[in-house]
Amino acid sequence: MSFALNALTSASKLSRLSLFSNRSALWLLSNPHVARRFNSSGKPSKRATLHNGNSIGVHRTQKHRPSTSAYKWSRNAVIERPKLHLSLDDHIGIVRYFEENVEHWSKQKVLHSRLETFGIPTESIHPLLQLFVSEVLFGNLSNNDSYDKYTLDRFARSTPEDLPQTYADIVYTGIFYAWAADPASRDAVERTIGPSTLLSIQRLFQAACLEHPADDFLEARRTRRKIIMHVGPTNSGKTHHALRALAAAPTGVYAGPLRLLAHEIWERLNLGQIVPVGVEEDAIPVSLPIDSALDVDVTAADTTPAVLSQGNPKFARACNMITGEEHKIVDSEAALESATVEMLSMTKKYDLAVIDEIQMIADVGRGYAWTSAVLGINAKEVHLCGEETAVPIVQALLAETHDELEVRRYKRLTPLQIDKSLDKDLSKVQKGDCVVAFSRSSIFWLKNSIEKATGMKCAVVYGKLPPEIRSGQADLFNDPNSGYDVIVGSDAIGMGLNLKIRRIVFEAVSKFDGEVLRPLSISQTKQIAGRAGRYGMLQEQCGLATTFLPDDLPFVEQALAKPFAPLPAAILGPSYNSCRDIARALPPSASLRTIYDAHVYVAKTKPHYRYSSSNIDKAAATVDEYSDQLSLEDRITFLLAPIPWREPDCVEVLHKLMKNYAEDLSVGVTDLFQGTQFLETLLIVEKKMSTLLLPKSDTKTLSILELFHKLLGLYAWLAFRNPVAYYEPELVEEWKPRVERALHWALEGVTKHSNRTRKTVESPLPATAVARKVEFKTAGDLRKQRKAEALSNKKAWANSGPVHA
Repeated sequence: MSFALNALTSASKLSRLSLFSNRSALWLLSNPHVARRFNSSGKPSKRATLHNGNSIGVHRTQKHRPSTSAYKWSRNAVIERPKLHLSLDDHIGIVRYFEENVEHWSKQKVLHSRLETFGIPTESIHPLLQLFVSEVLFGNLSNNDSYDKYTLDRFARSTPEDLPQTYADIVYTGIFYAWAADPASRDAVERTIGPSTLLSIQRLFQAACLEHPADDFLEARRTRRKIIMHVGPTNSGKTHHALRALAAAPTGVYAGPLRLLAHEIWERLNLGQIVPVGVEEDAIPVSLPIDSALDVDVTAADTTPAVLSQGNPKFARACNMITGEEHKIVDSEAALESATVEMLSMTKKYDLAVIDEIQMIADVGRGYAWTSAVLGINAKEVHLCGEETAVPIVQALLAETHDELEVRRYKRLTPLQIDKSLDKDLSKVQKGDCVVAFSRSSIFWLKNSIEKATGMKCAVVYGKLPPEIRSGQADLFNDPNSGYDVIVGSDAIGMGLNLKIRRIVFEAVSKFDGEVLRPLSISQTKQIAGRAGRYGMLQEQCGLATTFLPDDLPFVEQALAKPFAPLPAAILGPSYNSCRDIARALPPSASLRTIYDAHVYVAKTKPHYRYSSSNIDKAAATVDEYSDQLSLEDRITFLLAPIPWREPDCVEVLHKLMKNYAEDLSVGVTDLFQGTQFLETLLIVEKKMSTLLLPKSDTKTLSILELFHKLLGLYAWLAFRNPVAYYEPELVEEWKPRVERALHWALEGVTKHSNRTRKTVESPLPATAVARKVEFKTAGDLRKQRKAEALSNKKAWANSGPVHA
């Protein structure tokens, strides 16, 4: 191995082929990274265009799309995301890439600017980088020992979402800091830049170092846990055994990615609808299988069902719900909890924990919460449910914790098959179909077109809809008597909703990523297509997947045939402590963006970890406007909060929120929204709801109500963390149901149905308006109760009279 690496090092000095040329738009539009669709003349165009009958281009941002008969997908450029084609098994290829591109990397202006913000003087940056480049080119950082020491295999751990130049920049910078802070390099580095600059580099490197993240969870390290992984594709019943074990545990917690899932578990446990493990089949009352958003086996005749449609009081367990926006307390002493994964307690001890959707451990935005859960949940037995892709990364994490691991694998309960394409004809949409598109304008165009072409009504689901509204739309689709026989949605259908889908129809197989159209990944395609097959529950023998365009069908077929690729790394996230330590090692004027970047670019971790590199530019820049008035802890809180930073309509409210907090340490809901379009729009819609016979709305109104609901959720999130400053959570609890009712009404009124003769609107009440089956107290109720008790005690004390000896 060493001979091969040395020979490679010598050869690489003769040929330096830069792989960073992808930085320009021209590179992105060049072969072989571009797949184009052609019109009848064979001429490609630069963007997607839909043409009406008069051949006038109607672009993606249009308000209305043409009728189905005039639909022509004639010109569309889909750009493959460039990748680092490196393998963990190809050490020689990794070293070649490392050495051939280091010189180009060292000359990037963005690198020099970043190093300056990290505290390296401008005059020291160039000579220090030159020294580093020479060390790399001489092979001093790529021999056998150095390969592992500097974790070069991180070059082969990029995700499909990573752009090569950005990801390689992260890896190179991390290796650069590890080399500069290495005692073995001290003499050469100190001669080049001086002892004071070297000291600042070492301080930052030590502050950002996180080689053993598991050691931060002392409670979990005091016991050897048993970890059971339930893995398999969608609709395989992965969660079946985990739920039954939870229902039987003396104490336990469920943690999932969505409030909807946490709510379902909370409700099922309290109503006795989850059958505990160990209960024999003949002890279970006859009951039809229950609709569940969870991946539970409700169809297998030879096993005890995990979920019943009618609760059994014998199985009922008191369970509290804790999410970022709401707490539902059934019993302050309840032994079970249901939570979103970010709200898990790492100090409380449980007998059993269930962590759902474990593959999200690699999600750039939220994966840190799953990493913390795997490493830190203090439970004797932990059940991890999700995709097979997560097994290798969990094995790597548990090798450090020395916990016991058992992997249980499951197959789909019903097979998934490819169906014939719709061949651009929406009249071929059938009852039980789910048509998937990737923009809200496309979703509403499809809804309107399908209703005109088939006479069937369509429910809609997309990411910006609040969870309660999505759940209501899912209920409409699932109810055979509602009249909503088709559902049109985005990839938001892939998680947290029980949908009795017979067939998935892909309207497109590419998605706009904020810059250009990208093909769907294998994982995305499998997740979406895998939702088919639960239609009618027991009636269906298989699920079907197809496409609107015949040319797209091979793409889906090939994606479903390919195996899942293992997850490359578990995501870590900045903590208050790490931000504080790094801020102390940076120049006093360091921005929040710089503190965050130091985690991403400088931190030394094991190869199977990486810090989240999600784009926080807008968030950090906005929060830093108040850096003189906010503590670092407050700034980090705002950075981690679920704030819609990129929504222009929210800018005024967000600035008002931070300004009020910075100046008064007090933010009221009434003052925050008074005079804004959000409150005004709600009042206007409520007035229309009371006067109009039929719903009549538009997408702008719908968008404002969606954002209003999100901002109310943000206030609730902040109020749970600082109830003194955010003192009106009760008002949020009053406004949110009103916004949800207005959203239901506006959603119904966005598109026009062919049959508009009915006098009244048969629109279901939102989920929050349905009579609750489980009695509970909210956080607001508990606050009122504590205040009442304190007042009662005070009066009792005052009336007790003087105390005599």
